[in-house]
Amino acid sequence: MACPDSGVLHGPWSLRFDETSAVVRWDACAPSSTEITVTPELGGQTHTFQGEQTAFEVSTSYDVINGVPPDLPGVYYTTEVEVTGLTASTCYRYQLDADADRSGRFCTARLGDDSFKFFAIGDTNPAVGDTDGVLEHALLEDFDFTIHLGDIQYYQSVFDSWAAWFPAMRPLLRQGAFMPSLGNHEYELDHEFQDYYARLFGGAGFDSPAVEWYRFQSGGVWFFSLSTEADLGPGSVQAEWLEAQLADAAAQQGYRFGVVYFHKPMMTLSEYSQKSAEREYFDPIFRANGVRLIMAGHVHGYERFVDGELTYIVSGGGGASLPATHAPIWISPRRCERRAAQVARACDAIENEHMRHLLLLRASPRYVERQEEALRQMLDHASKMHRCVGDRRDRAGRWGHACPSPPDCCQRSMADE
Repeated sequence: MACPDSGVLHGPWSLRFDETSAVVRWDACAPSSTEITVTPELGGQTHTFQGEQTAFEVSTSYDVINGVPPDLPGVYYTTEVEVTGLTASTCYRYQLDADADRSGRFCTARLGDDSFKFFAIGDTNPAVGDTDGVLEHALLEDFDFTIHLGDIQYYQSVFDSWAAWFPAMRPLLRQGAFMPSLGNHEYELDHEFQDYYARLFGGAGFDSPAVEWYRFQSGGVWFFSLSTEADLGPGSVQAEWLEAQLADAAAQQGYRFGVVYFHKPMMTLSEYSQKSAEREYFDPIFRANGVRLIMAGHVHGYERFVDGELTYIVSGGGGASLPATHAPIWISPRRCERRAAQVARACDAIENEHMRHLLLLRASPRYVERQEEALRQMLDHASKMHRCVGDRRDRAGRWGHACPSPPDCCQRSMADE
């Protein structure tokens, strides 16, 4: 794979944003210009910013099938530009000096009385699944950022590589900040975590000594990205960090509620095991610190559980294969009683068994003083915006379908329980 004349290989994308700043990052295969121009999306003065390039020796090698862009070892240049002096609650457009066709958008953190929208997506495998169909919907919405629920790229699928992933995901990356969490597939090859995740997405947020977890906020809603590939049990470094950061966020003026997200779910009825011990430990901590939404991926489908003031969402339909989310209910009838919705192969009635999805969530200023109502509005909007995307167009020629929830699994007979 030849290095472009511009030297720009992957990206750009944005991350680590607050009310007055944001970071733009890309990967280069040769020393090149680090200059970008930034302009307010609704018009205004254009400013120029210079960044820095850091040489990194990549050892990961993946070149197994003709037609799949290879990931080659060698020296690459991680390029980062810190954009400062910005205005809160404002979206900006930027363009790379090295390649005018490489451009993007980011939004600064919202003030407490502003509404905002964000996407949640998990388990993206664009070389195999219909991720591009899912992303068509992303281009229709003016969202601020995306949280990724882990399993960003799949070498295991054979046909995927980071060189294939970045062009496929460009429509999403260029529309807003990319705030990922770690999945098990970020560790498929020996040095993949260091060569790709840590180098390209490390430092996405704030207030963390570790690459694997961080926090950020917008509009008084605090987000906590965790790693289920690291110890999250009581007394672990990550658990103690989360407890301290939750308490600190809850004490902040203008705090609305918390959103915690990671890869492997704490609650699911799928064939995958769940992190029950961690859920039981954090349950009172979540409730005491105003957490209202817990999101995970890993399960290649959609599930939603309501447990009092806590809502658990599993959303892993970003492109990987979709096994059924139905599981024998007798295993855990109490969990089943809390399950509010599921979407996976039950969407077959709409199109076929290969369905993909992402979620769009919105926080509204009308409920800034009522956490539960604010979250309910977000989840109601998510249910309306949930999309299932098939491998074939429907009779009207549309890719997206409003996907009705199938009969609740809990409607099955439980007379023998």
